[in-house]
Amino acid sequence: MSTPGATGETASTPMPDYEVSQYFPRSRDMTPEERRELRDQYGVTRAYFKARPEEYRDVQRWLNQARIGTTYDIYLSRSVILALVAGVLAALLGVVLSLVLSNLGVLGGLESPFSFPAGIAGYIEANKLLFTGGALTLGLGIAAGATTWFVRYYYPRNIVDTRERAINVMLPHAITYMYAMSYGGTNLVEVFRSLSEAEDTYGEVAAEFDMIVRDMELFGNDMFTALRNARNLTPSGSLERFLDDLVSVVDSGGDVTTFFEDQAARYAETANEEQEDFLETLSVLSEIFIVGFVAAPLFLIVTLMVISFLGGSTVNQMAVLVYAGLPLGMIGFLVFLDVLSAPFVQPAADELDDGRSAPLTPDDVDDDDERFEAYAKDRQYERYYAIARDPLAAVREHPLYTLAVTVPLALVYLAVVSALDVVPVSIGAFTTTPVMTTTVAVVAPLLLVLVPLSYFHEGKRRRENAMVRRFPEVLNVLSSANYMGIPFVDALGLVSRWSKGALAEDLRALRNDIEWNYDVTAALLAFGNRMHVPYLTRTVKLIAEGGRTSGDMSRILAIAAEDTRARYRIERSRRRAMGSYIAIVVIGYLVYLMVIVLVAASFLGPIAEAASAPTASNVPQSSLPVSFTNIPLDTYRALFYHSVLVMAVGSGLLAGKLADNSTLSGLKYSILMIVLGVAAFMLV
Repeated sequence: MSTPGATGETASTPMPDYEVSQYFPRSRDMTPEERRELRDQYGVTRAYFKARPEEYRDVQRWLNQARIGTTYDIYLSRSVILALVAGVLAALLGVVLSLVLSNLGVLGGLESPFSFPAGIAGYIEANKLLFTGGALTLGLGIAAGATTWFVRYYYPRNIVDTRERAINVMLPHAITYMYAMSYGGTNLVEVFRSLSEAEDTYGEVAAEFDMIVRDMELFGNDMFTALRNARNLTPSGSLERFLDDLVSVVDSGGDVTTFFEDQAARYAETANEEQEDFLETLSVLSEIFIVGFVAAPLFLIVTLMVISFLGGSTVNQMAVLVYAGLPLGMIGFLVFLDVLSAPFVQPAADELDDGRSAPLTPDDVDDDDERFEAYAKDRQYERYYAIARDPLAAVREHPLYTLAVTVPLALVYLAVVSALDVVPVSIGAFTTTPVMTTTVAVVAPLLLVLVPLSYFHEGKRRRENAMVRRFPEVLNVLSSANYMGIPFVDALGLVSRWSKGALAEDLRALRNDIEWNYDVTAALLAFGNRMHVPYLTRTVKLIAEGGRTSGDMSRILAIAAEDTRARYRIERSRRRAMGSYIAIVVIGYLVYLMVIVLVAASFLGPIAEAASAPTASNVPQSSLPVSFTNIPLDTYRALFYHSVLVMAVGSGLLAGKLADNSTLSGLKYSILMIVLGVAAFMLV
């Protein structure tokens, strides 16, 4: 196998024989005595699986790669037990459901789809409850048991697929981190240890390298063996190839730092390709959404209305569609998108440990130490002062805190509306005056909650995007200044003067921290904590750790700038690629709104007039092909209006999920669509 060496040349190294198969026992023919001993030792179920290891080799591999700490025989034995329990519970539910349906007369009206001889048919007819109830019970039990078994069987594989995508997305940034550490002169084992301790920043890649470190420290294996073991068990083909190349470079004595530099660029391109594939999947899903949640509901609504005109009763079916089908379908679609996007979400770094003293707690001092009470009062006073100085600081940082205020206000608003009888708040009122009642009693308090939440969320997102966009340029300027001989502190002062916004304030605070405390690493880590931007926190940690081990701060800053710029390009490409599909979702909602409004204005109004108009004496109403007398027009108008509101909320959240992988980012679209829907129905 040829791998890139330190100078870009190839070194031919034979691939050692360390396939995964050597870690699995092989199946063999067992004697009856051996099988009996196996059953006596492990039980019937577990002995069955242990006697067939090759058949379930994939399950064991999935369990290892998913980091589920158990063997395949124990896992499958538990799966059998859970499947049996689920089957029994479903069967009991089938018995109860059979009795309920029998009392309602549903089972009595069922006819057998099969033909039987007269004697058997008569026996079945006489014992219809027994046969139908038994079939229902047996069907539910088998379905529940089989579903539980297959879900448990393939659950580790789903975890493996998720981990694989997460590793592939984060691998370029982790290699960049290793490059920065190696450039500073850190030995390879310490590089692995540092990366393994950064799981909050580098996610599943850090978890893989944590396995390498534990393999060396706990089991005493050398680095080559640990790397090969990790190569065998990692779910990511990209990481597997990287470890193969790393083993070859280390084994041939190549320059690891140069190798990391080359691999960082290579795997960044691979991550971009995976991002493009993911965006293509999102584009297909957006089109599916239009078909499933715009075209299909419109078709069903029109069809149900036509059936109603012909004398059928379709109100219940339409109500199920509007109040259950659409909301549950949209929630399920958003959950599916969230699961699909999870591997492409980079982990949000936790608070970085800057090595400074944390606030004291009662456990840190003696019970009789009187100084702690004064210390606690001073800390509490500082918190109160910070809140009084900037009451909205916490809300700007955590927009969900707005719910603590807006939800009670919405409840107070509803109580006032009900007490003053502004609109009659009752189920009947939602039918007789659907637009006014729904707008006052539902839409207004909903907007009272959503508007502040969306406002502060968008403010936070704009701040973070501005900092992420400017940060690579700031790092490049700092790198150039440091390369020309300007001290790092002076360069910070220069940059902070031409920077704007929160980034300039944080840079000035970083400069002052270094000047006052003479600790660059701790100041940088504290700087990362103040920004509260996950991507930049990772970059700052790279600078702090790389700068701590290297005297060439200019090169470390350049490496960090390129890492940040690469991530920003990926996010920007997603927003650009999804812009057209967000427009499709919004246009789809507008089409839905237009059709519903036209149906409400052009059909319900004339139908109401036709229903109230007297019929000719010589033409009985029952002889007409279409009947308008029994059509609940107010109920249909309420269903139309409510479906528009449900569609507005769901379409907006989907648009935010597509653009920024955040449902909160879709609130602005939902609010706009709700306002358009209310205005359209108010004007009808």
